[in-house]
Amino acid sequence: MSEFIFSVLPAAVEFYDRQQRPMAGLQGGYQTTASGLFSAGQADALATETLIYRIEEVLESEGRVVPPGLRAICHDPLLGRVCGDFLTGETAITPESVEVAFNRISEQLSYSPLALTGPQADVFCYFVFIREMIHHLQIADLRYQP
Repeated sequence: MSEFIFSVLPAAVEFYDRQQRPMAGLQGGYQTTASGLFSAGQADALATETLIYRIEEVLESEGRVVPPGLRAICHDPLLGRVCGDFLTGETAITPESVEVAFNRISEQLSYSPLALTGPQADVFCYFVFIREMIHHLQIADLRYQP
């Protein structure tokens, strides 16, 4: 299976081939897309939907940046936090496992807001970013490699 490497930064997303050569870059990262949404220290359903919309705008801004059906590899420490906080420690991440975790959060948000401190807000936003990337870029599976 073909692979690519990516990194979701606070204000950009970068894509590389296996030899670490740049493939593409997108303006807008996990902090840029979350700007002003979680300043009250909590995530609610409306703020989360707004975050998803903003992430989709970033991901669709340059057309298709990677072919569909590839394996993605990521070394971002925040993905390690996402694995621990939302994905029961998995480092081999499937689209299905991400959807299960996201649906749990969505269910919770339908009843009450989710309290977020500064670092927790970054992890939450990063998780939603990863979920949208898997969906919109049609990533077959994702490997976290610290």
